[in-house]
Amino acid sequence: MKGRIFFYKPSKAVYSISITGGFCQLQCGHCSGRFLSGMKASTTPGSLVRSFIRAKEGGARCILISGGFTREGKLPIRGFIDALREGKRKTGLTVEVHSGVVEDREIESLGRAGVDALLLDVIGDQETISDYIGGTWRVRDYERIMETARRWIPVVAPHILVGVSNGEIKGEFNAVDMVAKENVDALALLTLIDEENAPKVDEVKKVMEYARRKVKADLTLGCMRSRGGGGLMLERIAMDLGFDGIANPSKKAAEYASSKGLSVVEVDGCCVFTQGKTPMSTMRP
Repeated sequence: MKGRIFFYKPSKAVYSISITGGFCQLQCGHCSGRFLSGMKASTTPGSLVRSFIRAKEGGARCILISGGFTREGKLPIRGFIDALREGKRKTGLTVEVHSGVVEDREIESLGRAGVDALLLDVIGDQETISDYIGGTWRVRDYERIMETARRWIPVVAPHILVGVSNGEIKGEFNAVDMVAKENVDALALLTLIDEENAPKVDEVKKVMEYARRKVKADLTLGCMRSRGGGGLMLERIAMDLGFDGIANPSKKAAEYASSKGLSVVEVDGCCVFTQGKTPMSTMRP
């Protein structure tokens, strides 16, 4: 096998903030809000602008705006859009928004404010949304969001968490189908960090194989995954299947890439970007 693979190292390049602090109304079992604790809290428009400036001064290249979601699956971003625009103007940083189930007019506003990438967690099973997550939105909402975002946001980058429903594979293949249909720019596949509750590696591999067949966009193994033996196996599987990148790869990933004849391109940044902010999939014509 010859080719290339991107190794993404976002730790210093990406400045992650939560506009809700540690609060999330959903409290999903695999997270319960704990992932928000690793982000900087910017819960007012003024503090968001200051976060842009701190990020720039600290050497970041990208700012990720995220936070907890409501029962409707929304990130309460509307009151922060003017501040986002100001922060972008003052710093020129690349801006990602982890939006949730955002409304069309908000997508347009985000695009006009200078957002470079929209990140969206896509779930393909209604029972998972309603019963496991406790949300009130519908599976079909994702198609609307991706379609609208492609008109307003330069990079549309959905994420699929494999095993989101208590470690069961339920709607993941449908989620891949929706992403493939919308011809997005990038897709990141994630897995549960806790290997005891995560799907078996062979089950995750089936989703990975299906995604590589169906999706022509830049395809990566994302940041959220186990760092144990199962995680190492997933890195190897990703390279065997021709994934375009791996976020936060282990040291052994480079050794395996070399053994497969893959040229490693290191990127200081988020896995939805490569060079010139545009994903570069090996599967595109």
